Amino acid sequence: MFRNFFTTNFLEMKINPPLISVIIPTYNRKNELRICLNSLCEQSFKNFEVIVSDDGSTDNTIEVINEFKELLDLKYIQDVNFGGPARPRNNGLKLANGEFIAFLDSDDWWYSDKLEVCLKYIHEYDLIYHDLDIYTKSDKSISIAKGRVLKGNIFHDLIINGNGISNSSVLLRKQIIDLVGEISEDKNLIAVEDHDYWIRVASHTQKFKYINKSFGGYYVADNISYSVRQIEREKALLDKYFNDLKLQDQKIAISLYHFNSARIYHYQNMYKEASKCYTLAFQTSNFYRKLKAVIGFLMANLKSNNYSVLF
Repeated sequence: MFRNFFTTNFLEMKINPPLISVIIPTYNRKNELRICLNSLCEQSFKNFEVIVSDDGSTDNTIEVINEFKELLDLKYIQDVNFGGPARPRNNGLKLANGEFIAFLDSDDWWYSDKLEVCLKYIHEYDLIYHDLDIYTKSDKSISIAKGRVLKGNIFHDLIINGNGISNSSVLLRKQIIDLVGEISEDKNLIAVEDHDYWIRVASHTQKFKYINKSFGGYYVADNISYSVRQIEREKALLDKYFNDLKLQDQKIAISLYHFNSARIYHYQNMYKEASKCYTLAFQTSNFYRKLKAVIGFLMANLKSNNYSVLF
């Protein structure tokens, strides 16, 4: 019976493959966009449309679009600059005809088997995601943008343990998107709007599938997530869902917020602020987070020549 189930679904997908809508928001990234679109030309699975949603680019992005309009089933739309990816993604969703939606940032790209592999899971799951290899201007990094298996109540897991889903890895059933609605365009949530969306998705389905392998490249340059303003955005996201948590989960979520704030301050060489936040992050039952906070605290104090212990 098990074999018949998968054989039937495999044959059905071969005979009548689902349409995938690939939504790519972009802003002044024509060179990166060329790499991104070229990776779509090389996909082993071919039944997809591409929607490039331009957030008011001024770098002649249209030149790149024209290079690929005969190579891909490609739609190009342009709007005035919003200042974040939420609105261009929403604009793309309005034009999507696919049974599934795949999100892809314009400075990221996929390996050739990305769609083919993810589609193996669509009969059992609503949201499929995976790792991405990290690249810098110089070369491929040894680091990976890791996802993680979401456990228990996925809605709560995403709030108290953080975002374990890379946006450019996601394949999501359109029926779920129709239930959830648009991505939030609240500017207080810029750079965390994807995390917010997965939380909202988890209120409608628990069918999330993590594939523990990289099927694309994630480009790291001047990442907005390392901005000190990101601390305010993380706080806005926590505030949005805080009252949905039990008291113990609230404590874990607060600890995560302080730990993430500490890492941002640390990255910005603001060591005194980082030390304070690392100390606040100690208040957690998560052993590994506490250990990381202790190590971060010691390193920040060494950097700032502040050897006083703040326990």
